[in-house]
Amino acid sequence: MSLRVYAIVMQDSQAPKLPEGVRMQPLRELAAVTEEGDYTPRDVENSDIQRHFEIVEGLFDKDAVLPTPVGTIFRSLEVLQRWMDLHYVALSDALAWVHDRVAARVHMSSTEAGAESGMSPDDAAVATEVARSLRRRAVASVPLRSEQQPNMVSTAYLVERELWQEFADAIADEQERHQPLKIALTGPWPPYDFVRLQFGA
Repeated sequence: MSLRVYAIVMQDSQAPKLPEGVRMQPLRELAAVTEEGDYTPRDVENSDIQRHFEIVEGLFDKDAVLPTPVGTIFRSLEVLQRWMDLHYVALSDALAWVHDRVAARVHMSSTEAGAESGMSPDDAAVATEVARSLRRRAVASVPLRSEQQPNMVSTAYLVERELWQEFADAIADEQERHQPLKIALTGPWPPYDFVRLQFGA
């Protein structure tokens, strides 16, 4: 029976109540959050995406979590356990790194008329400087690219959970100083943008 894998957590985490059919598959101190099913390669449906996010959010509310990409499937429990064993140290280190840290996404766009096709060079320079300034308040940052929104500069930040409000206040200050820009903060999110799992043997 194949397994859909939603996330990796520490087995001693304060586990939330999981949806029916979802269970922990332990390997030493780690656990994979999984669901059995007759899964085959196919396009991921909106319902799959929604369920994935809901499960990961529930885990994230309790402790550190490494989300897997939506639609991650292992063909058996044995294959999953071999993968976890092979990457045990890297997975453990990654969980330690994101512990008590949350992700923020910051989107900056121009408020000037005609900016739909892209930011002016001046606004882009200001947005870059704001992103650099916010980086100093975060553990890490990742630029986010979107071909569908060329008028926007987006960045993900990994922030200490206890410093979230300070980060939000810093964004409010930047917005006050740079009125031509619209600066939008979303989160706190699980660390989707800061987890890169390797699925090779």
